[in-house]
Amino acid sequence: MVIASLKNRYNSQSWLFRRKKLLLNNIMIIALFSECYTPIINGVVVSIRTLRSGLRAEGHRVYLFAPGKPRSDDDEDVFRLPVLPFPRHPYRFARPFPRLPFDFSDLNVDLIHCQHPFTVGRLGAELARHFDLPMVYTAHSLYDQMVRTAKSPLVRKMGQPYARGYIRRFSKRADHVIAPSNYVLHALQNSGVSCPVSVIPTGVSPPCVTDDGRGRIRKLLRMEPEDPLLLYVGRLGPEKRVDLLIESVEILNRENLPSPLNRFKLAIVGDGQYREKWQHLAERLGIRDRIYFAGMCPHEEIGDWYSSGDLFLMPAPAETQGLVLVEAMGLGLPSIAVMEGGAGEAEIPDKTGILTAFDPAPFAKSIINLLKNRPLRENMALAAKLRAEDYRPERMVQGVLKVYEEVMDSHPFYSMDRSLRG
Repeated sequence: MVIASLKNRYNSQSWLFRRKKLLLNNIMIIALFSECYTPIINGVVVSIRTLRSGLRAEGHRVYLFAPGKPRSDDDEDVFRLPVLPFPRHPYRFARPFPRLPFDFSDLNVDLIHCQHPFTVGRLGAELARHFDLPMVYTAHSLYDQMVRTAKSPLVRKMGQPYARGYIRRFSKRADHVIAPSNYVLHALQNSGVSCPVSVIPTGVSPPCVTDDGRGRIRKLLRMEPEDPLLLYVGRLGPEKRVDLLIESVEILNRENLPSPLNRFKLAIVGDGQYREKWQHLAERLGIRDRIYFAGMCPHEEIGDWYSSGDLFLMPAPAETQGLVLVEAMGLGLPSIAVMEGGAGEAEIPDKTGILTAFDPAPFAKSIINLLKNRPLRENMALAAKLRAEDYRPERMVQGVLKVYEEVMDSHPFYSMDRSLRG
């Protein structure tokens, strides 16, 4: 990759003219670096798409660098990086030490925002260093928490301190770190991250719902309109702990519930490496007919699942925020979540839903209590919609822009034309 010298960039009259014009209009050129993007759909991708859309709506130009082959729905500012050949894995990992096939300086980027600390994130950090650009890092995930669920005892033991050290070292390269929740903020601080950190929850727009969505989903599940539908949406990875839901359903199945509560079902929407394992668990517990594994669902169709549910369940104890919980709230779903992790910060206990211990018995008891109390569920549904307003995408975009402006104002690269921004 050709790297233009800083001297050439500083002395470029055309660049300085462009900067004056853009800074006078408060326009920035931003480069996002992510380890994943469409067609993969997860919380990070949804967050990136929401942020990028909001920044562009404000008039900023946003480039995106991510692994994968170019897609027909990629716009001209999306740059794809070569991937490793993992045909059976849903993710596409960028090749180590990626290089760009063009001169990055031609993009005239003002700020680099890394969404991960690995291959693509390191590329973004290296470009920021070479061009003396400010760099922001969003800590979407706590990798030491994810390592706790590894099969190997050695990986569990050694992986956690290594992951914390890795994040600490990567964060040192950033001018500012964004955390999606106070839970992540405290975890970063406990890991020794010392650079400035701002808590900016990811903005969430309520998913679209089709007119016949609820009826179509209920017909698919062979459920009557009054039959209770419990809902989980998310990736089926080990750290998501969907086994807690399955064990809770087994407890519910043994309860002498009145009709129509005794016709409840759990829909698990999503896919991942633990799907088969959790299907076997449901079979072993004798509740396979109670659980419907829907598999992966396009994000533009997920609203119909939310609209079909009566309760949303969040079992993961290590969620950094839990975007699906906020999506469910936006469509008026009461929820039950475990007390641990960042998801509980979105919940207003006993107002929008229930927070419970990470244990199938109290989790199941909370489900029963809400299923039996329809007026409480209806009140929670209204409160949940109001709470979801606190997570409007515009709030996230304004919070991120404030961080961008702060790091640019304090960065030496922009000291020569800071006065232009008045």
